[in-house]
Amino acid sequence: MKTFIIYPTDSQLNGGSFLNSDDSFVKATNFQDIHDFETLSHKDVLIYLLPSSLINSYRFEQNKNLSNQNNIANFISEIDVQLINEVSANEFFIINDLGFVIDRVIYKKINSLLSALRCKVILLPDYFLNQKNDLDMVTEFNKKFLFSFSDRTGTSIEADSLEQYLDIINYSLPEFNPIISVQDKKAQKLLGGHKSKASSNLFQELAIKDFNSLPNLFKFNISIKNIIKKMNFKKLELYAFGALMALMIATPYTLIALNNNYEDIYKQETFNLFKKLDKNTKRVVTPKLQIDQLINQIPDSYQTYNNEDNLKNLEFLTSLGEQFIDKVEIDFNTNSAKITLKSMPEIQYNLIRNIVSKFNITILDEDITLAKNLASGLITIEFKQ
Repeated sequence: MKTFIIYPTDSQLNGGSFLNSDDSFVKATNFQDIHDFETLSHKDVLIYLLPSSLINSYRFEQNKNLSNQNNIANFISEIDVQLINEVSANEFFIINDLGFVIDRVIYKKINSLLSALRCKVILLPDYFLNQKNDLDMVTEFNKKFLFSFSDRTGTSIEADSLEQYLDIINYSLPEFNPIISVQDKKAQKLLGGHKSKASSNLFQELAIKDFNSLPNLFKFNISIKNIIKKMNFKKLELYAFGALMALMIATPYTLIALNNNYEDIYKQETFNLFKKLDKNTKRVVTPKLQIDQLINQIPDSYQTYNNEDNLKNLEFLTSLGEQFIDKVEIDFNTNSAKITLKSMPEIQYNLIRNIVSKFNITILDEDITLAKNLASGLITIEFKQ
């Protein structure tokens, strides 16, 4: 595993400099574009130091009983008077009792670029390069001065604004007493009354910190392209992933098509059923009502009392749903029959149950399961003598 620490050196956040763990973060090297780091593996770590001048930080104690969304709403209401632009133009974060505000356009740009990388990404305000709990720190870095305050908030200031900013800080924070780590002579003079600290390798110190304790502002942009890069698929795995995604996309449409097909079959079978009962049927609008009407029209005189006619009656009944009848077993000794049904539409099953008495038949037993409007199981019937 390798660790890279990068920071932009232009206002467009394109190019910049980076250091890495290969030489213990000693030598800074320029890069032209974040895409230069697309070769890093998923085992590597990239820490991106975003200029703190682009981020406003605040102390904000979260209510643990509220959702993150509600906490952010409370945070916005608390600091909205301090915003220089519309609330909707910003992204808001609450991490470890710190609130952060960053311009949405800037954030989306850098977050999108970082999402294209395969490695683990940590997006930090650059004042965390030299942040110490309960201490005020001023550090010269990247032609700016990083201010890290004891409450873990911070910012960065251009050299030509340093004197004015110090006046503001000394007035608003009388107890401000930073440890300074600066090389600029003018800055040293302005900060002369404060304790200096010998220069150390801040990048190395940052790299060994517990990353979970740092306020990572990075949010992975979910897209098929980014997921493929992040997962580091091999060629065969990529084909399998593509097939899976195609299946996931196609499945809803396939189910809709099947459902429509089943609906068409159901309507056609219902119509065929009515045609068998009444050749004058032209269409089926209200199946239940029309079935009741047909049943009432069957005369009791239709009943017969000999085996030959019983078989004819049974044949007619089974024809009402023959494609859903799996097996028919007739016992002439007991004048009974067992009929095995398989996925018969409930409307057809109910029709058979309701009209059997009209055909000199009694249902002795029903062992039927209804699921999704389909009847399956065994019924036992008896022919009257």
